[in-house]
Amino acid sequence: MSTELILRAAAFAGEAHGAQTRKGSPTPYVTHPLRVAHLASLAGLSAEAIAASVLHDVVEDTPFTREDLAVRFPERVVDLVHLLTKWWPDDAPAEIKVSEKPKYYGAILADEDAMAIKLLDRSDNLRDMVRMLPRMRGWAERYLSKTEREIRPILEACPNATARDAYVGAIAELRAALEIREPRR
Repeated sequence: MSTELILRAAAFAGEAHGAQTRKGSPTPYVTHPLRVAHLASLAGLSAEAIAASVLHDVVEDTPFTREDLAVRFPERVVDLVHLLTKWWPDDAPAEIKVSEKPKYYGAILADEDAMAIKLLDRSDNLRDMVRMLPRMRGWAERYLSKTEREIRPILEACPNATARDAYVGAIAELRAALEIREPRR
């Protein structure tokens, strides 16, 4: 494993995210991608995938671009970050989201590393929701519902058992914290 690549990615993510904090928290934002990268290492992902895990929110949430990453990191890292970066803003009109989300998730479904990272990213987000309860209950309920609906195809297709288990465990933790029963199938 190339620890040098991962350390460079971590340093860059720290610089890129700077003073950003997690929504609803004073926690530095960079702790999230670092936790995702730790999960990626536990899931046995490659150094390139771990580096992409650290960088997965840089293009979406900072002024840095894919081109900025391309001059600093290997092509595989940049490609994975690109796959994990949604290309519409949060406040985009509903019709944009309806047309773009299937393309976005379809691209992730075509790459095993991207699927694993997406599951690990969501599992960390879900665990953050547990930590923010009860003050962010409404947001956590909406995020849980959206996540279960949108991520199910990735969960079913991802060959990485560790990533799947992390995601399923995080869903269960948030459901328990919200006292929501598992839906019947």
